[in-house]
Parts: sequence; C-alpha cells; structure tokens
Amino acid sequence: MRKYFYAPPNVLKKIYPNSIWTSLNYKVLITFDDGPTPQVTSEVLKQLEQYNIKSVFFCQGENLDGNSKIINEILERGHTIGAHGWHHNKITKMTNAKILDDISKMNEILFSKYNYEIKYFRAPYGRIYPYQASMLGKIGIKNVMWSLVTYDYESDLNKVKYAVDNYLSSNSIVVLHDSFSSHKILSKSIDYLYESIQKNNFEIGTPEECLK
Repeated sequence: MRKYFYAPPNVLKKIYPNSIWTSLNYKVLITFDDGPTPQVTSEVLKQLEQYNIKSVFFCQGENLDGNSKIINEILERGHTIGAHGWHHNKITKMTNAKILDDISKMNEILFSKYNYEIKYFRAPYGRIYPYQASMLGKIGIKNVMWSLVTYDYESDLNKVKYAVDNYLSSNSIVVLHDSFSSHKILSKSIDYLYESIQKNNFEIGTPEECLK
C-alpha cells in the first residue's frame, strides 16, 4: 500500500478517464503547485533555466495578485500556468458553478494582464470527482493529476529521494511545490530529480508535448 502514497493505483486512472495521470509521450514532466510565491518561485525559475526545463506552474488564484513580476517571468521563460483553485480549497466540497467561477476569475486576470488563457487544472490535494473532471473537459480544460508525489512540502529531502528512487519512470508527471513549506529543500530536490532522470536515461519533456 505504501506505493499508493507516491504513485496512484491504476484503478483510479480507470475511474478518472478524463484526467491525465502520466506523460503522454514517455518523457518526464516536472510540475509545481501552490505558487507563485515571492522569492521561492523566482529561485525555481533560475534553476529550471540552468537545466533547460519547461514546467507547468499550477497557481492559486489568490497568489496572482501582487506577483505580476513573477508571473511575467514564468511566461517569458516559456513555462505554462495552470489553475490550482483560488484558495486551495477542496473542490469536492464546491459546486460546479463555484469551480468555474474561480477558473473564470483566474482567466480574466491572466488574459487581461498577460494575454494568457488557462488550459490545465489540478485540484488541490488531488481531490476531484470524476464528473468534475468531465465538466472541465467540456470547457476545454484538461485535469492533470500526477504519477509521482515527492512530498517535498514535508521539508525532508530523504523522503523526496525515496520517492524519486523508487517511483520515477520514463513517463512520470512529477509534483513539486514552489511554496515556503518546501523552500528549504526545493533546490536540492530539483537537483536530485534532474540527476536521477539523467542517470536513468529518461528524457524531460515540455508541457505541450507531454499533455497533448
């Protein structure tokens, strides 16, 4: 059972056919949740640039306000922005109308200020009902889950190493967090993940090709 804390079981993928659980081109996709966060996200962007990695940043709506410099930097460096809720609330306790309203608010901000429109969504805590994922698909937004949780937010590098060593595969969608909870180990976590990908002769993909 322990593996299911890091890699979701196949039965879930069958229950959620409208969600993306693994990279669709057998390349590793690295993603970040909970930002943008001042200082943290900027440091992540510099590190990703060094490794020539393009990622998806699943942002909280409330974090868009006052972080225009970071958002511009995410987009200018060729990364993708996805929605991760407005207040990081469990959407399983929200109505469809409220979910769509939150996404609409994010889109209004991103389109009016950055000429950008959201294509991807990841539910906070990974909690989403199948009918909610289906509802998002009907408005052209893909629900992106994951195949490898690193637990970097627990600020224990050994847990990250365990997750990567045991569950990294050629088509992994990996979850990291550009938040203060993971800040102390985030740089080393990215380094370790990148080195492990290289050691296993895996490739790192872009959001566009991995989620097409």
